Formats: sequence, structure tokens, C-alpha cells
Amino acid sequence: MSDLTTCIRDWLLSRALEDFDLQDTLSGFGTRLVQGGLPVARISLGRPMMHPIIGLMSLVWDADTDRVSLDITPRHRVAREESRRSPFGDLLQGRVTKLHADPRKSPGHDDYVLFRQFADEGMTDYVAHLVEFGAKWTTSDHGQYLAVGGLISFSTRRFSGFSPSELQTIDDLLKPLFVCVRMATERFLASELLEAYLGQTTGQRVLTGQSARGDVQSIDCVLLYSDLRNSTGLSQDLDTSCYLKTLNQYFDCTAGAVLDHGGEVLKFVGDGILAIFPIETGSRPRANMCNAALSSARESFARALEINHKRQAEDLPEFSFGVALHVGHVIYGNVGTLKRLDFTATGAAVALVSRCETLTRDLNQPLVATREFARACAASSADQGQHVLRGFDDPVDLVAYDVSAP
Repeated sequence: MSDLTTCIRDWLLSRALEDFDLQDTLSGFGTRLVQGGLPVARISLGRPMMHPIIGLMSLVWDADTDRVSLDITPRHRVAREESRRSPFGDLLQGRVTKLHADPRKSPGHDDYVLFRQFADEGMTDYVAHLVEFGAKWTTSDHGQYLAVGGLISFSTRRFSGFSPSELQTIDDLLKPLFVCVRMATERFLASELLEAYLGQTTGQRVLTGQSARGDVQSIDCVLLYSDLRNSTGLSQDLDTSCYLKTLNQYFDCTAGAVLDHGGEVLKFVGDGILAIFPIETGSRPRANMCNAALSSARESFARALEINHKRQAEDLPEFSFGVALHVGHVIYGNVGTLKRLDFTATGAAVALVSRCETLTRDLNQPLVATREFARACAASSADQGQHVLRGFDDPVDLVAYDVSAP
């Protein structure tokens, strides 16, 4: 099958130089194998991800439907799922680098649930490979070592299984295929990492080229600033792991609510967060963004109430925080040095909303907003008077919102 191998290899390498879709590539790869006389019924492909949230990307091509299904497994589930014996689990954890068996009669692999399923589906032969590339190992959250690279399996229903020459064809095509896999998954990984650390909107801006120092723009947005109260005391009273758990629970409440309402978390400033809800004509109107910011703030307090109930049961101290809302213009983009850049929002509006949050303690109001915000938001509020803020010449009118209102 040397001519078939050459033809598919050249096609794969040309794909690697294009901005291709991996699902289309896997479908085209499987189809070309079948058209070339290699009776593949199913191809499964996976890649472990060195990502804080995503653990494994997997794709499955089915010859009967010529469809490719995509599944993203969270990092915390990978080790748990792979601890149950499976071909990919054994490959991931380095117990084997290749597996070839008949799913109907697989001595030594009787505990593979997948093989029982394949046998029921009429599969007669199965071959799986680990293709290593990049750093050799990465550590999972549960202390297990998972191979870095890619995983792939091929199944057939032909009574005699794969022939030796067909298995050699598969072997010969693994490297060119995984050139495509690596290119596509690392583009995906770059996008997901930028989103995880910079936010969806900011990450896409950087990925599409808005990355030079001084590459900034002025945008109109709703700003939300939140700060954890008594953080220093908590850090002294709790051990490190418990304090970090508390901090993450607080961020789950506040930043999580922002993301669920379409906002963008720009900064984790120690134990505070700065978030924005960009205002855009038509798609993100000012009033809607104000309502979204207020709703996310109220949601964060509702989440905190539930978590604090659980903390009480665990004999842990409750945590509390304040939130301030404002609407205005910010300078949004890249600032920093030639070697260290930060994509952020800055300007008077950012300083103002952070100063307003400090007044939540003095006013005994956990959720405050500026008069500018209140004018654009239909929800009822309680006047809190004028206040002089450090660094601002003119006093600022503040209002407070009921955190328990819908």
C-alpha cells in the first residue's frame, strides 16, 4: 500500500500548513483509508491537554455515518476516568505504547468495558498507539503521570481483522497525521489558554494580533469591582490550603457570576477582581449591560450565602465581600514594558469604581453603585449621598442596591 501511504501522507502534510479544522481532517483521513481499501470502521483520537481546566480532547470518526464527534474532558475527570481500565488509560499512564487485540477474545484485557462494547458492535480487530511529542510527561491533579502526545485507535469489522500490510500502513501514517493533530490542537490550546488567563474577549484580541505595546482603544463599559473582606485575617487564621480554597470559593462566587452574565474578568488583583461588561451599539446596549452587571453582583452574593452555609457545617469561618458598579470610558489594551506586557483596562473610571468599593464597609452596604450607573439601570436603589474619594476633586453620588432582590 505504498502508493496509498504516499498519497495520504502528502495530503496530511499539506493540511498541516493550512488553517484547517481537525474534525474535517480526521473525516478525510478515515475516508481516504476506506477508499484505498483499508476497512476501518472507527477511528478514535485523543490528546491530553496541558491546560488548567481541559484535561483531554478526543474525537471519534464513524465510517458508517462519516461523522466526527468531539468531546472535551475536564482535567479533574481525566485521572478518575482513566483509573478505570481502558486502552487509552493504559496508554496515557505509560503502561503500554501500543495495543493490538481482538475485542471478542482479548486475554489480559477482559476488564476493558470498551472491548465488550466493540464486540457487541461486531468489531473484530483493534489497534491503538501512543504517539509522543513535546515534553515527555506532565503530572495530573491526582499525582498520576500522563503521557504528553497523542492517542489513536483503529477498529475494523472485517472477519480476518487488519492484515500485516494494513497495520504497516497505519504505522507509516501516524507521524504525518499527528503533525496535523499537533498543529490543530496547539492552536486550540493557545486560544483556550489565552481565554483562561486573559478572558474570552481579551484572549481573542491578543490571538488575532492586538498584542503590541500601546495598542489600546477607548471603550464604553460597565465596570464591576469586588474585594474580599478580612483577607489578611483569613490568611493568618487558616492554613495555606484552606485559605486558597476560601479564595477560590470567593472567586467562584464573584468572577463566576460575571462570566455567566457575559462579562469579562480582566484582573484578579490580590483578593479583588476587576470586570467589565463592554457596551456595543445593538448587540450590548448600555441598559442591558448595567442590568447584567447588577444581576451578576446579586448572583455572587446568593452563591456566597450557599457556600457559607456549607462552611459553617465544616466549622470554617464565613467570608464576605463588597461590590461596586460604575459605567464609563476606559483605556483598554496593551501596556507595560518591552518584555512584559499586560492587557488591561485603566483610566479614571477604573480608579473610581475601586474607590467606591472601599465605601461598602463604611456605609454597611455590600453593593453600591455610582449615580451614572443608576441612571442607566432600571432597578430601584437607595440614595447614599455624596462622598469624597481619594484622588478625585469632585464628590461622587452613590446608591445602594438590595443584594437579595431578583
